[in-house]
Amino acid sequence: MACIAVVVLGAAVVVKLVFFPSVKDAYFTMNSRSLQMVPANLVVIRPTHFAKSPRKGLFYANSRLNGQNVQRMLGRDMALGDLIGTAYNEDAAKVSLPPDAPKTNYDFVVTVSADPQEHLKTAIRKKLGLTADMETRETDVLAFKVEDAALPGLTVSDVNEKENSNFKNGRLYLTHMKIGDLMDGVQQMLKMPVVDKTGLTNFYDFSLVFTPQMQRGQIDRATVEKIIGEWGLGLEPDTAQMEMLVVKKVH
Repeated sequence: MACIAVVVLGAAVVVKLVFFPSVKDAYFTMNSRSLQMVPANLVVIRPTHFAKSPRKGLFYANSRLNGQNVQRMLGRDMALGDLIGTAYNEDAAKVSLPPDAPKTNYDFVVTVSADPQEHLKTAIRKKLGLTADMETRETDVLAFKVEDAALPGLTVSDVNEKENSNFKNGRLYLTHMKIGDLMDGVQQMLKMPVVDKTGLTNFYDFSLVFTPQMQRGQIDRATVEKIIGEWGLGLEPDTAQMEMLVVKKVH
C-alpha cells in the first residue's frame, strides 16, 4: 500500500492521500450513513472492486460540522472519463482522453471537508499521472436534426402551459419543453457531446417509453434514435467547435 501524508496549509489537518490501498469495501457503501462513518480526511482511489455490482456511479453525503456544510463523495466502478469529469466538475461527455489512457474503472472516496474535488484532482495527478484543462477544439459530436418535418410525436405547447413531467403506464410525459432541454441528459448517457441542429424554437409536449435502464442512465445510441424517431427527429454524426476538458499526461 502506498500512502502519502499531505499537510493542508492553514487548516492544521493531515490528509491521507491513499492510492490502491487495502481499505475496506464498506467504505464504498452508497448510503449517507455509511459514508459518514468513513474516517475523516481520507482520499482513496483504486481500481474498482465492484465491476459485477449493479450499484455503481457517483454518491454524495452532506452534513453539518461546527456550523458548516460538509460534503463527502464516493464513486464506484467509474470509467476514467467519469472520474476526471467529477474531479473537474465537467460533463464526462466533454472529457477528451489521450489515446493511450488506461481502460481501468476506478473506485474513490473523499472525506476531506474542504474542496473534496481539489483533493480528487490531486489524487488523479499524483497516481494516474493525468491533469486536464479546458480547450476549444473541433470535436466529433452527435447532432439532433429534423428527419420528418411533420414532427409526428411533437405537439406545440400552449403558451400558458407550464414545464412539467409525469410518469404513467411506462411512459414519461413531458410538457412545455424545448428540444434543446434534452441535450444534457442524452449527452450524459451517451458519453459524447450532443448539439441541437433542428432549428426548432417552439416549446413542445411529447412522451417516451421510460425503462428502469434509462432511469439508471443506461441507454445506447440505438435506443435514443428509436425514441426521437417517434418525434420525427434523427441523430447524426457531426463536428463542432466546443469547449472540451482535455486530459494530458503530467510531464
